[in-house]
Amino acid sequence: MSLRTILSTLLFLFLFTAAAHAQSERSVVTGTVTDQTGSPLPGAQIADVSFQRGTTAGPDGAYTLEGLPPGDHTLEIRFVGYQTTVRKVTLDAGETREINVSLKKRVLETEGVTVTGTARARSTLTTPQSVDVLGADDLDTDRSAALGDMLSESVAGVSSIQTGSQAGKPVLRGLSGNRIRVLKDGIGQEYYQFGVRHFPTTSTNEAERIEVVRGPSSIQYGSDALGGAINVLTKDAPTAGEDDTDLGGTFRSQYFTNNNERAVGLDLEGARGPVGVRAGFERRLSDDYTAPDAETFFEAEDKSPGPFNPPKYTDEIPFTNFEQWNGYAQVGTQGDFGTAQVYGDYWVNRHNFLLPTGGPKGNANNPPNGLGQNLEHGNLVAKGNLVADGFVIRPRLSFQTSIRQSGAPGTTLSDIEDGGGYGDFDYPLDLKTDIYTGRLEVVHPGIGSVSGTLGAEVQLQDANTRGPAELQPTADTWNVGLFIFEEIDLAPWTLNAGVRGDLRTIDAEPNERTTNSDALENEYATLSGALGANVVVADGVALAANLSSGFRAPSIFELYANGIHGGVAAFQRGTPSLEPERAYSADVSVRVRRDRLTAEVTGYVNAINDYIFLENTNENRGPQGKGPPIYEASQTDAVIPGVEAKAETQLQPWLHLGGQFTVLGGTGDGLSDDGSDGDLPLLPANNVEGFVHLTPKGPGLLRNPRLEVNLKHSLDKDAASTLEPFSQFDNTSGPPPFGTASTKAYTTVDASAESRFALGLGVEPSLRVAVRNVFDTTYRDFLDTYKGYALSPGRDVRVSLSVPF
Repeated sequence: MSLRTILSTLLFLFLFTAAAHAQSERSVVTGTVTDQTGSPLPGAQIADVSFQRGTTAGPDGAYTLEGLPPGDHTLEIRFVGYQTTVRKVTLDAGETREINVSLKKRVLETEGVTVTGTARARSTLTTPQSVDVLGADDLDTDRSAALGDMLSESVAGVSSIQTGSQAGKPVLRGLSGNRIRVLKDGIGQEYYQFGVRHFPTTSTNEAERIEVVRGPSSIQYGSDALGGAINVLTKDAPTAGEDDTDLGGTFRSQYFTNNNERAVGLDLEGARGPVGVRAGFERRLSDDYTAPDAETFFEAEDKSPGPFNPPKYTDEIPFTNFEQWNGYAQVGTQGDFGTAQVYGDYWVNRHNFLLPTGGPKGNANNPPNGLGQNLEHGNLVAKGNLVADGFVIRPRLSFQTSIRQSGAPGTTLSDIEDGGGYGDFDYPLDLKTDIYTGRLEVVHPGIGSVSGTLGAEVQLQDANTRGPAELQPTADTWNVGLFIFEEIDLAPWTLNAGVRGDLRTIDAEPNERTTNSDALENEYATLSGALGANVVVADGVALAANLSSGFRAPSIFELYANGIHGGVAAFQRGTPSLEPERAYSADVSVRVRRDRLTAEVTGYVNAINDYIFLENTNENRGPQGKGPPIYEASQTDAVIPGVEAKAETQLQPWLHLGGQFTVLGGTGDGLSDDGSDGDLPLLPANNVEGFVHLTPKGPGLLRNPRLEVNLKHSLDKDAASTLEPFSQFDNTSGPPPFGTASTKAYTTVDASAESRFALGLGVEPSLRVAVRNVFDTTYRDFLDTYKGYALSPGRDVRVSLSVPF
């Protein structure tokens, strides 16, 4: 069956189901949303996340949520500055149910609803999987250029592989890149994630929420979800009352002192009856980032090689500037048939990054050396949530394009602009991939206590290498997946189970790694399974456990790479005979969601057979072996055990304390230099964190003011021998004699103050002032890819303003 036939069939189902059930009888939920004093909360959001139906409370706090099918529903009621409330309701056909909600001031976030990694929408307390949810209020004033940076600051247990200010790659339970699935509305996003410094090219500008699932998620999302999934859920199209017209929007602005980063964004929305449109953009400009002004290698007396040597660059770090913009537009409608929406977005990032090969700043004969890159990513998506006789049908049709273009070492952004501009420059490395995805999920009505989802997904990745540097060859990748994920609700128990089958084929064009024609085609057929359980043992207290298996097929890069990868200063080679990775994971959690205490402790172990890594061949490319080191894709069996914990408690109405810690390890068979088990690369250092939140009663114009002081201690960590990217900076027997790959322990302090302002104009602007690294501490984070020749960022004052209208 051709891709065109599959997509046409899905589109037919989309339109036919919508028309056939447009007149079917639906139910209504109505009521009011107030605070604990009984005052209305105009603008409160009431959403049925599973059905993607939502509405907003009016000036008197009243709301009406129409067009709901009969059956079970999980409603989420949110308002900025207040705790999210979850209500379950079972509706009969044509019923109108009144649900009035009183929200508490947000001291602790006790509950939320997740639709990622679960069989159906469910509270984060009672789902077996470990899930964190960032809502719209969390995203409003705490944005940054990099998804990994934003998540590592907001979600316990998430780390980030950083490269300057604009590049942040999320790490979940020690896994990253090809082992973490980044999604937008359930559709996998491709960003050449094989590279250590290749960060997600995903805009969060149109996000309503971000859900982070820790642990294998292959059942729903297939290959690449061994370590978890990060799902960016876009906003629903706005609606208005019958014959009414609503207009609104939000203006946002940010300024960061460390790198002189300026950001401005605008969202506009309008609705006439059930039809709505929304559009927005964001623009960011940044200069070089600044590290503490410490001694450099050029100033040091001792220049002997080894770890923990002074870096080449401190203070202002050259060639770390960037510019970024993104925009989106959507149109959609709601009705008795459900919801239907079309949206598109485009994201562009142009940046320099610093190379280790240059000389000191100010040296005209041997200046610092940088490299310029142009990254682009776009989505065009049609999606729906269609209701029919107790079924919810969720079709998705997606076209995605991803571009990665890089100049030669020494070619910076200014050189690209002078050489014809970004569209006409002759890039040595020029990669473009078009991705076509059709996805269909069907949520079936409850059969007794059993409910769940059946799904199918077809995807084609058309990868083209357009420049002379053939880091990876041109290739087509097809993937077909079928899954079923069921849940049994036997209160207080929740049990779920799922199985998925995938067939993936890769067809590559010849290069030096594929001299045998049989190696040009690879086919993988795999099965994945999962079992989960959750039991509520007391009010707001639950135990959860999961057993799961997942897989990851080798990427085009891992199979066929054959070229210099400038970003890591190495020559990298693929291995066409690689086997798919197989992961077997178990975890156990204890969760508490009480009014004055939230806590969660999780222990896990993830065993990965045929773990793929880049092995140092101890050879060098070039004449007389003096070129870059040669790394080749290889495999071993690996185990990653760990514990992650977080807790927060309210001691007084205005004071609460909290903390978290993450401890993990990871070893692979035969990875040590002597052939014994050795450490895996790119694992975060163990860390512990504590914080104090003050929530004084806001005087006058201040609404829900909040002060926070956060202390983070990261332990020392040794590099994983020659497997660690940039391990050459630990070399004790030769160059380079500067920088480090292993890192020492360090402690940093962050602080912030934020509040909304009641101006009496019907809108409440919010302002946040945060200071990262308050004491300008000198340190190098283990996951900072500049640690070999520069320090991590120094003090940074961040001001964020959001004004709804």
